[in-house]
Amino acid sequence: MNKVVLVKMCRFHFLPYVNRVTVRTFGKEVYILKSNLMVKNMETDEIKRLEDIYYDIRTVRNISGNIIAKRTNRRKELYFNSTKAKVI
Repeated sequence: MNKVVLVKMCRFHFLPYVNRVTVRTFGKEVYILKSNLMVKNMETDEIKRLEDIYYDIRTVRNISGNIIAKRTNRRKELYFNSTKAKVI
């Protein structure tokens, strides 16, 4: 029987996704990831550091709309999508 291990998504995992992902928070705000781990609110053009919203991130999607990472609730960790999970 195979075990599925979910991989936790840390802040540095965001580096290769600059300008290629959107980040949605539990407050339903949508940000796009910019360089230097900055995020830009798509409605208000407000710029914040990723670390300021990291624990409020619910879903990370690529430009095609596919989910890269997800957090089920605010108390859980942010994990890569199960299609990227490693099988032991």
